[in-house]
This record gives sequence, structure tokens and C-alpha cells, in this order.
Amino acid sequence: MSETTWTPADLDELRARMLLEQDDLAARLREHRRTGPECGDSVDHANVNVATELDVLAEARDRELLTQVERILQRLEGGTYATCESCGGPVERARQEAYPHATTCLTCARSGRRG
Repeated sequence: MSETTWTPADLDELRARMLLEQDDLAARLREHRRTGPECGDSVDHANVNVATELDVLAEARDRELLTQVERILQRLEGGTYATCESCGGPVERARQEAYPHATTCLTCARSGRRG
């Protein structure tokens, strides 16, 4: 891998990783469930309520991650993955390697500018 720019092979590798992550997140979202015992005492119901709340939070997190992965895939397909959505300049590769969901360059991110 080049240290500063994305090569077509690098982008293909990233696309493959994102497709795997997309599949994993979709599978996890299918597994979320909110069911509990039909009977039981108040402690059983409280435990089910806590488990349900935790599952709701996990599902929301997984949905957000899936949205971010899908956005990365769209940017990869459109050829804009390494382009800042705010200024149109390049997004630093090191920034995207550390935070693949980054859509702005460091300068725009620091200034709070958004596309």
C-alpha cells in the first residue's frame, strides 16, 4: 500500500472489506429480537426489559454502522471516497485508514465545515 494515495488495488481491498462488514452487520440485524417469557415474576419481566433495552441500543448501533458502510461503498463506486465532501480536496489517506467513515479532510473537519 502506498503511504499517501489510494491505488485501485487498495480501493478494491477496502471495497471487499466493506462488503464483508455489510454482510456481517445485515446478519446481526436479522438476529436482533425483542421477545421475552410469556409468564414469570416481576424479576423475570425486569430482566427481559433490560435485555430488550440493550438489544434496542445494539440494533441502533448496528443500523448506524450499516448506513456508514453503505455510504463508503457508494463513495467507492462513485469514485469519490478520497474526496472531501466539503472543499473537494483530497482526504488524507492516514485519516481514512484510521477512520474509514471520514468524508472530510482534516482541515475541514477541524473547522467544522460540512459538505
